Amino acid sequence: MSNDFRPLIEVLRELRTLVQKRASGFLFIVTEENHSCIIRLNGGQVQEVLFRMMRNDEAVQRLAMVASAKLRFQSGDSPASAKSALSESSMQWLLGGFEQDLAARRLPTPTPAASPVRVDRRVRDAIEQAAVNYLGPIAGMLCDEAFETLSTPQQVVAQLATNLNSPEEARRFIEDARKALDALR
Repeated sequence: MSNDFRPLIEVLRELRTLVQKRASGFLFIVTEENHSCIIRLNGGQVQEVLFRMMRNDEAVQRLAMVASAKLRFQSGDSPASAKSALSESSMQWLLGGFEQDLAARRLPTPTPAASPVRVDRRVRDAIEQAAVNYLGPIAGMLCDEAFETLSTPQQVVAQLATNLNSPEEARRFIEDARKALDALR
């Protein structure tokens, strides 16, 4: 496993390459937040996805919210299932649908050594108000943490989006936050 975290889109492209090569084995993914994901392949077919105590479709939804990760593939025979337990939409997302979804984020990956964000109070309030609509009362605390460790408002928005329940909800939040920031200009 490489020590460098890469954008999730690059990690999923490697999964797609393994599928095209009809590989069998386990793809181990570790996120910057130290969460693990295991994708079981058999003859190029995705048989199972496990991520943070979740399985298959729910695991794919959570994986979609990851910004960057590192991976390692361990080839070998994996027990064959008659049919994958993934829904067609999850399978399509894993094998190519992620391209449009993740490219649409266009947000930089947070860096661990970033300096705190120094922004106009109006910018901070706009992001926090958008977050309250999605996260509720805990949004203020999450915003404080994000603004203390990240270097741009876009990174703050991306970090806050990781706390949401689905990729669709995260996408709506990012759009709402951008609109709120655009209204300040």
